[in-house]
Amino acid sequence: MNIIKNSLPKQVSQAIEELILNDTYKIGDKIPTEPELMEMFKVSRNSVREAIQSLIQAGLLEAKQGKGTFVIAKKRLEVELINSLIKVDSKDISEVRNFLEENIVVLAIKHATEEDLDRIEFSLKNRNNNLDEVKENTEADINFHMSIAQATHNMLLIDLYQYISKYFVTYIASKIEKKESVEEIDKLHKELFLSIKNRDEISAKEIVKKIISL
Repeated sequence: MNIIKNSLPKQVSQAIEELILNDTYKIGDKIPTEPELMEMFKVSRNSVREAIQSLIQAGLLEAKQGKGTFVIAKKRLEVELINSLIKVDSKDISEVRNFLEENIVVLAIKHATEEDLDRIEFSLKNRNNNLDEVKENTEADINFHMSIAQATHNMLLIDLYQYISKYFVTYIASKIEKKESVEEIDKLHKELFLSIKNRDEISAKEIVKKIISL
């Protein structure tokens, strides 16, 4: 892969960013080493280092001492959203989540196909399995809500929810750790799925409010 020798570091960073966007390098993946990138783009080590550093500063990559450089975000929008979320309090986050979840279920009810409903039901079963680890429970919960977001067939909304849901993890984990509320939470998630399946918008919105308020 050759790059026109004009603002080389910028062009290398853009090329790497494009590879991240098209999932050649996914979140958690280690990108090629400096020599490999030099060969790939036919540029100097300095150009590669400057390009990598710019992507690290942008929050897309993270360098780990002795291990390499890894992808930690897919889009700059994701980084900007996470940085914004860090600055707000839990009340604001709760309000944003409530707004997103309510509107997501409304769109899911309107646009969900039978295949979408099967996917949501499958995610629900995974979510309601009695897993021992809080982390596993939390990821299963996020995956269930993500499957509902995917049923909207609105790519911008799906991306937005995917980014923001990462910040919901701690919030959800704290609920899962409260064993006395687990049974009620499981029941509400089952009811939410049935409301979506039955195209009951009013019921779905009310259940979302209950889930978030627990």
